[in-house]
Amino acid sequence: MATKKQRSRRAKTFRHDYALVEVDDEGNEVELAASALRKQKQQEKPKKGKGRGGRAAAARNARALRPVQPPTWNRALKRGGLWGGVLFFASVFLFKGSEASRLITGGIYWVLFIPVMYMLDRSQYRTYLKRSGQAPKK
Repeated sequence: MATKKQRSRRAKTFRHDYALVEVDDEGNEVELAASALRKQKQQEKPKKGKGRGGRAAAARNARALRPVQPPTWNRALKRGGLWGGVLFFASVFLFKGSEASRLITGGIYWVLFIPVMYMLDRSQYRTYLKRSGQAPKK
């Protein structure tokens, strides 16, 4: 048995007269069959290829790419130093263990975060070059 809410929603659909009509060139309303509409919808749907196809991929390819700067060690030093410092202080104040081990661990994070940032910038730049169709600079 349907709930009262379901019954009221169903009754609401019967209160309106829905007709599948199309206006022709002369301005007359021509009633359409539901099967004709289904066929028309199926013809309008884009065919999907391999992989992730469809409208999302087309929209992603259609929008302009945001330019990505080539990687530099100076920028990696700034970013890696900032985030490495955050990790250093987090390891010193939040981790448990002896103070010496926390300082060493934080220092290692700080030092290793700089090349990680450079590699991240480099991979972003290479992806940008592939998507934009440019040749990588040697």
